[in-house]
Amino acid sequence: MINQKKTGQFIADIRKEKGLTQRQLAEEIGVSDKAISRWETGRGMPDTSIMPDLCKVLDISINDLLSGQRLSSDDYCGKAEENMVELIKTNEDVKRQSRKAVVGTVVGIILLCLFIYLITLVSGGVGMVIYFIDPPSLISLLGIQLIILGASGHFAEFFRSFKLLFFSKRYSDEELMLLSEKSEYAITFGIRTTLLAALCVALIGFVLLMHNIADPATIGPNLAVMVLTALYACIISLILLVIKGRLHRFHA
Repeated sequence: MINQKKTGQFIADIRKEKGLTQRQLAEEIGVSDKAISRWETGRGMPDTSIMPDLCKVLDISINDLLSGQRLSSDDYCGKAEENMVELIKTNEDVKRQSRKAVVGTVVGIILLCLFIYLITLVSGGVGMVIYFIDPPSLISLLGIQLIILGASGHFAEFFRSFKLLFFSKRYSDEELMLLSEKSEYAITFGIRTTLLAALCVALIGFVLLMHNIADPATIGPNLAVMVLTALYACIISLILLVIKGRLHRFHA
């Protein structure tokens, strides 16, 4: 495996020799200073499309960059072959990790839903499941959430988070880092929106309950709608928290 920490320290040393700050180097090659910091601390590697520009600015070869040191002419050919093999292995490992992340997320969400379903069964048996299903409450909750996301300008980033999660290998490291940061914020906003939407729906239900309080037959159903809305909001928020945690790994 390519030693990311060694390569990162090498980038930092050459950058300092050139008298460049992280921001200046970032501007030279068209990336963010966060990307430079990520490389230099060994938490990531430059994308292959960026390596030629980075090496040109630092006045080193790609072989030097992957080796984490300046190579002599005698070592160059041998290291070139070794680095090529290691780079292929690294790309394969990244693809495997991406697949594992997708599988882990899907399995986590399925297990969460299954756990909630099992709690429902234990609480009241199979016949009780129908009491936890209220499509109008769920539709109202999701409708308010989507309206607020659209009005606030986070609609695209919110839904792009799912694309980043399941198709991360379609993006370069730099693109993934920048887009995932924005999408993570949109997911955080979505969680808050979901909880506030649940509060709004529950308050509407409470007003209707008070209006019909003289009719005892309506008290139970109205309370159930209020509680189910809160339950749906909690379940949606838990699922979004799983997605947020996965997105955070792309730029942490």
